[in-house]
Amino acid sequence: AVVSTQSTGDAEEMYVQEGTEESAPIRQPVIMGSSGGTHGGLVQKIIDSQKNYTEEKQVEEKGPIMNQAARQKQRALVQKEIDQLRGGIQLLASSAAPLGKVLDYLQEDLDSMQKELETWRSENKYHDTAIKAEQSHMEKTLEPLRDQLKETDREILSMINRINATKCNIHTNDSRIEKMLSTMSFG
Repeated sequence: AVVSTQSTGDAEEMYVQEGTEESAPIRQPVIMGSSGGTHGGLVQKIIDSQKNYTEEKQVEEKGPIMNQAARQKQRALVQKEIDQLRGGIQLLASSAAPLGKVLDYLQEDLDSMQKELETWRSENKYHDTAIKAEQSHMEKTLEPLRDQLKETDREILSMINRINATKCNIHTNDSRIEKMLSTMSFG
């Protein structure tokens, strides 16, 4: 370790340089009090955490081959998931494009359907009016015929009553004639 000292006002700043053959040197500041003693607890914690970070980084770089193989496998899985997502997104986008075109023409279709509906409603209203007018005309034309039919029905009923009365008279007269004949032949 290499130690260098710089003076800045009240305190002196000291850099500790640690290094390995593979990594670049890291400068760590060490603050010395005015008495020239060692640094405080907070600075010591910072130095310790920097050392731990450096050691972890070196272990990661020199990590076992199994660790690198596991990372490669994990990267391959992540890449596979990304490819699947990419394929799904492309499929969704290609499916959404025709839907977008349909939606563009939807308003035109709705407008034309609305116009056609109004045309059919107008035609329906016209025909309803024509039917009502024809029914009214037919009712006026049929009214005298209905009255004539009612009169004919009354006449038929009157005739049937007269026929029945005549039949009754004939039957009564037949009975009288038979009585007369039966009294004449025995007497």
